[in-house]
Amino acid sequence: MTLPTRAFLSLNEFADRLEWSYADVAASSIGGLFSIFTGISPVLCGLQPVAGIVAVNAADMMKMFRRHGHCDEECRVIRVRPEGGSEWLLITEPAGGVVVKLADLLLMADDLRKVDDDPNGRRRPIIPPGATPRFDWDGAMIMLFCRFNDRGIPTTQVELIAEVQDWFAQNSPTGEIPEESTTRKKIAPIWRALRETA
Repeated sequence: MTLPTRAFLSLNEFADRLEWSYADVAASSIGGLFSIFTGISPVLCGLQPVAGIVAVNAADMMKMFRRHGHCDEECRVIRVRPEGGSEWLLITEPAGGVVVKLADLLLMADDLRKVDDDPNGRRRPIIPPGATPRFDWDGAMIMLFCRFNDRGIPTTQVELIAEVQDWFAQNSPTGEIPEESTTRKKIAPIWRALRETA
């Protein structure tokens, strides 16, 4: 007897299959490549009851996806997206949202196949042992996703570059930060894309 194909994989299984870190999975989810899910007991979002499998936003759970330093095993989320829905709903009852554990996060098996089959090769390059990137650009991109989600687009590119430089100053383990010209080159295509869609 052939067993049915699994619909979901744990975060750990998903990351292992792609040879990605949890932070890579979170960044790609924030960027819209795929959704992260969990199961919840009944809650109220306004007057709407929500339960079962729901999407959770990785940007709300960054304390579980830090690239450097300690990562929490759980956190509270105050918004969810019901399966098949397009809008994020704020949890009003219980007050303060629900606790989501790292071990309970799920991703669609179909999304793994999509990433694997992508002709553009979305697999994160494997860095040889001992070689580490000089600057944590992945972490900076996660910070930008969160910034856009929480506070919108800044009014100028100069302001955006300054925020990225400040992030490096606060998060660099060595105290070293990229040259402003390097940051400008990294940010310029993002800024152009944001301006075109604004």
